[in-house]
Amino acid sequence: MRIGLFRHGVAEDTARSDFDRRLTPAGRAEVARVAELAYRAGYRPGCILHSPLVRAAQTAAINQERFPEAQLQEAEVLAWPQLDAILRLVSGLKDPLLVGHEPTLGRLVGKLIGAPEGATPMERSGFTLVDVDRIPTTRPGMLRAFLHPALAPAE
Repeated sequence: MRIGLFRHGVAEDTARSDFDRRLTPAGRAEVARVAELAYRAGYRPGCILHSPLVRAAQTAAINQERFPEAQLQEAEVLAWPQLDAILRLVSGLKDPLLVGHEPTLGRLVGKLIGAPEGATPMERSGFTLVDVDRIPTTRPGMLRAFLHPALAPAE
């Protein structure tokens, strides 16, 4: 099973609430460039699950433009730092892409690969790909890709 994790792009500093913060134009462009890098590297998600916060939903929609065969679905659990609940959600899915927030996604990467707490933070617009035997895992997963947005410079 391949689990992709994509942290939302750069969002506006202020909005009516944190829930409503939208991606900036630069954030949208950066997300699209990183999604293209993942595509060129051969990544193909089976589905895309995203936090209900606006910036994560927008990031997921940009990813779906690059991966139109992947069904898009909101998953409220991705808005909260509940790693076990997230793992239960993905246990029966084929190669999900999870779009959410820090520190939850970084902590989830660490849990999947057996890294110490705090060892795998994710940058905004960052993408990580982990291969696991199954959920729950019986051994540490293999880190297959760690794409930092600096690897996808603006043209």
